[in-house]
Formats: sequence, C-alpha cells, structure tokens
Amino acid sequence: MTEVRGPSAADVRALLGDALQRPAQEGARLVALQWLYQLADARASWREGLRVSDGTAEAGEGSSAETLHRARVALRRLRATLRENDRVLDGVEDRRIARALRKLGRTTNAMREADVQRAWLESELEHLPEEARPEAALVRARLETEATGSHLEVELAFARHFDPISDTLVARLSSYRLLQRVGMDSTPMPFARHLAARLGRGGTRLRRDLERVADVGAQDAQDALHRIRIRLKRHRALLAPFARSRPALGAWFDLATRGQDLLGTMRDADQLAHRARKAKLPALERALRDIVLSHHAAFIDSWCGRLDDTLRVLDAATAALRTEGTPRSSAGLPMEIERKFLLRGCPPEARALPPLHIEQGWIPGVALRERLRRRVAPDGTVSCWRTMKLGPAEARIEVEEVTTPELFDAMWPLTRSARIRKVRHVLADHAHTWEIDVFLDRDLVLAEVELGDVTEPVALPAWLAPYVEREVTGEPAYFNAVLARAESDAGTVNP
Repeated sequence: MTEVRGPSAADVRALLGDALQRPAQEGARLVALQWLYQLADARASWREGLRVSDGTAEAGEGSSAETLHRARVALRRLRATLRENDRVLDGVEDRRIARALRKLGRTTNAMREADVQRAWLESELEHLPEEARPEAALVRARLETEATGSHLEVELAFARHFDPISDTLVARLSSYRLLQRVGMDSTPMPFARHLAARLGRGGTRLRRDLERVADVGAQDAQDALHRIRIRLKRHRALLAPFARSRPALGAWFDLATRGQDLLGTMRDADQLAHRARKAKLPALERALRDIVLSHHAAFIDSWCGRLDDTLRVLDAATAALRTEGTPRSSAGLPMEIERKFLLRGCPPEARALPPLHIEQGWIPGVALRERLRRRVAPDGTVSCWRTMKLGPAEARIEVEEVTTPELFDAMWPLTRSARIRKVRHVLADHAHTWEIDVFLDRDLVLAEVELGDVTEPVALPAWLAPYVEREVTGEPAYFNAVLARAESDAGTVNP
C-alpha cells in the first residue's frame, strides 16, 4: 500500500480504546481500518514470501499457511464490518469494492480450506474406522496437492483484487460526515449504541434459526446452520477489538467462538463427505457422516437445548453496549433521546410481565425542577434517584444519581404539589427497550423508547402497533412533569 493521508495503523490501535464512545460513523471506520491494515500487512508478508522463494510453488509452506490464515481472518472481518455497519459507513463499500473483496475471499478461502481440511483429516485419522483410513489418506494427499499448487493464484488475486482498491478504502474510511439538526445540541449516536442495535437484531434472527435447527434433522438444518455460523462470525468481527477489555462482550465473543468452531468442524466434515462420495470412497463417507451427526447432536445440546442461557449471554453484551452508548451532548453531558406514544390500552404482552411500581415527584422551581423517583421492582428491591432534565423533549440533557431511601424520604414532602404514580412494564424488542407506563390515578397509558440518536429510526413492534393512538413526543400535555398532580403525603401508596 502506498502512503495515503489518514490515520496510520498505530493511530488506529490507539484510537480503538475509546471507539465505543465515539460517533458510530467514526467507531465503525476505526474497526474497519484495523482489519484493512491487518489485511495489508498480511498481503505484504505474502508478497515477501514469494519474493524470497523466487515465486516457486513451494514458497515457505509453514509461514505461507500462517500468513494466509491472518489474511483470511482480516479479510473476513473487514467484509463483515463493512456489511454490518453499512448504514453508518455511508457508501464506503461500493459495488466495485464489494466485488473485489468477494473475489479475493473466494480465492483465499479455496486454498485455506484445503489446508484446514487436510490438517483436520490428519488429526482425526487415528479416530476413523480402520476401513476408512486408507481412503482418508488418499483424500489428504489430494488436498495437499491442491493447497501447494495455488500459491501463485493467491498472489494473482491480491494483485488483481486488493491492490487496486486498498488506497481507496483507506481514503474513504479516513473521513465522515455527521447530520446535525438545527437548534439541537450535537448528539451523534455512539458506536456502542449502534453495535447494541446490531446485536439486538442479530439476536432475534439467531433465536429463530436456533429454534429451526432444533426442530429438524441434521441435513434439513443446513441452511439455518449456515446462517448461524455467518451470524456468529459477524458478531465476532464486531466485538473482537473490545472483547478483552469488556467482560460482558468477552463472554459472548468466547461463546460465539466455541459455537463457530463446532459449526466449522461440522461444515468441514460435511464437505469432505461430499468429496468422498464423488471419489467413490464409501467407508470414508460413512465415517464423516457419522461425525457430522455427532457434532450436530452436540450443537443441539449445547446451544439449542440451552437456548435461553445462550441468548442471555448475548442480551448481557447488548445491554452493556447500550449502557456504554449513552448519548452525550457536545459538552459531554448525558442525553436522553426518546420517542413517546399514546396508547389505547396496555398490550397483553406488557401486562403479562411483572411491573415496576414507580412514584415520582417534582420539587417546586421555575428554571430548575428537580425530580425524585422511587422504584419498587417485582422482587421488592427499592431504588431511589434524583434527576435534572434540561432541553427539548426529543433530546435533552439528563443528569441523575442514585440516592438513599433516607434522603428520598426527607425530600419527598417537598414534592406534594406535583406527583405521579404508575406501573411500568419493560419489554425488549430487537435493539430497543420499550417502557409501557400505566398511570394509577387516571385512564392513561404511554409507551416510551430511548434512542441513541435523534435520527435513529424506530419501528413499532407488531405487539404494540395496534394499541398506538398517535405519537406524542413533543406534546407538553404528556410530559410527566405536566401530568403531575397535587397530593397529600397521607395518600402515599405502597405497592
């Protein structure tokens, strides 16, 4: 790669430390640049290996396999990063670049898979039935010939598909634009919030495919298994730069790695079984089909049979990203960005969940009105907060802190002129969490959803849409502080 203005590989490594708090457009670019630079480094090592060996097919067998593995991982993660972040990358990957990376992937995959399958056969040889071993040795020899003869094809693929686009990619990934609303504080969506949205949507699809795999046989589940393996690869590509520094992300990254490895072994055995069948090697085909079935059973047990536990790890990672991705104003203060909807009633999906009991009161003021909130969870846990909000309803500064029940009780009498009481049902749906508030002193039900950016799209869930009367986000009549009523302390309700 020639010199291009933009962050260097060292700059990218340094900036990745706080990439989750940076705007989504920048965080996605930093991750993509990391994989691009790793791919460029592997490409340079590959070229040097061929130069030292004068381009012969025997070019450094051990080192070339390691270099190709690094290149393949970086390429796969680069492609996944570009695909999963296409909305915030604003057309970085056009058709020409996508086609070039896809063709490079096909060439490197073909050689690498021959290496991987050959190594897998070597490691499994002694575990195969005795009658299948001679046939396995025959296939292994053919795979070795295929891998050895494709070094120059890989070099040609790098020259044709990677070299012409690498500088273009660096240039496009080195800058971005932000959409700014006139009259509103700058609130670009943090990268962590964007990743939470991607994981949330991916988790819904993952559950659907895992349920399908559990309901059908090994052969009929191939399409769903393929989608699961690709989904896990993409999640690992998104989280790899942060997995070691964030425990919740690391837990899902490690679990996804184990799942991907198990599915990868199934895929290798299945492909080798197809090869054995075409080569009329029945003993080896039977042995490999047995391995596929045994690994399928293991996957059913460890993933599908423990689906809720598996997705709970993913949900924890998503929640950690959502928390870390709290929007910030240009001054660095936390922001609340939400949409609010008036409902005709409480949806059954919400009523089915144990509610939180909430009482809120506002201390009198003109320019400043401090809110006190006490929340009682279904298990009886009580938590109290003090909160200040400033700015327009769509995106406002929200500063709050947990306080003690003793301080809450001491300050609560000051709020007797403005209080509300309600129960809240909280439902996670894809990347968003919906809060359904049912007021206890009037016939009123509201739904709220917090967003990471004023421009973030939000679709009404199917369970909620039939109950929506209209959106009331900017209507003062539905602000909690306006809805508050006077109340005597004798009327305190203990849920």
